[in-house]
Amino acid sequence: MSAPDLRTVIDGLSFPESPRWHDGALWFSDIHAHRVYRVTDGKPAVAAEIGDRASGLGFLPDGSLLVVSMLDRRLIAIGRGGKQRIYADLSHLSRNFINDMVVDAHGRAYVGSRNGGNPASKSDGLLLAEPNGGTRMLLDDMVSPNGAVITPDGKQLIIAETALGRLNRFAIADDGSLGDRHIICELPGRHIDGVCLDAAGGVWCGGGNGGLLYVAPDGSLATVIDFPGRMVLACSLGGPDGRTLFLATTSMKLIDNLAFIGADRTRDAQVNSDGRIEAMKVEIPGAAI
Repeated sequence: MSAPDLRTVIDGLSFPESPRWHDGALWFSDIHAHRVYRVTDGKPAVAAEIGDRASGLGFLPDGSLLVVSMLDRRLIAIGRGGKQRIYADLSHLSRNFINDMVVDAHGRAYVGSRNGGNPASKSDGLLLAEPNGGTRMLLDDMVSPNGAVITPDGKQLIIAETALGRLNRFAIADDGSLGDRHIICELPGRHIDGVCLDAAGGVWCGGGNGGLLYVAPDGSLATVIDFPGRMVLACSLGGPDGRTLFLATTSMKLIDNLAFIGADRTRDAQVNSDGRIEAMKVEIPGAAI
């Protein structure tokens, strides 16, 4: 099916990712622009610029913005006054780059690490950065860990493995460690990228060039919305009533652009993948966090 009443919120972006609704505003990163934006009343403003590719976003208990610095493999905390500091250095735990992230109410950051290899190698990881400065590997057998959310009660982590089209659920212990893996769904032939959770327990998923997906609370694939010629990378529920689904999308040029720049961030300014933040209304609001 096609997207109902889809509207463009912002266009002209390079590589938008990690939309988040927080404190009455939409936040998102633009990876190849090395920026984070904050959008209020439909108007974007640069909230931060870092000297690296900016990816996953989260917020600390004191209101500071937390940003994934992908190639440096660090988390950068940005205070309300704009001052930046290194919140965690994860380079000793990640062999390639870090990507998406979710932050819990205690300020613990769960971060996906890409370590090279193919899906069969199961060589990627999930890292934990704690407020006291501690860092550790939680899982070392993942496949392209990506979109992640924590349930409103703080007791469960839901995280995607993109290349497998899989959603996993883990119980979170008091010390932040994870229990056994429970597979919510696995969709052969599909990808699951950035995700968000609704109040019914369903999960909206960016499906890459497979469009936008909705996984129902029972784990079934309930909805597929096509985006011809575009990739849906990530999503977030927000707006005043929680029923606006914000989508980070790009053209298919992203695939060629990624191949061109590789790990050379000096080339990032040379590419633009016709990125947009788009939006549509849904029936079920986002889960209260």
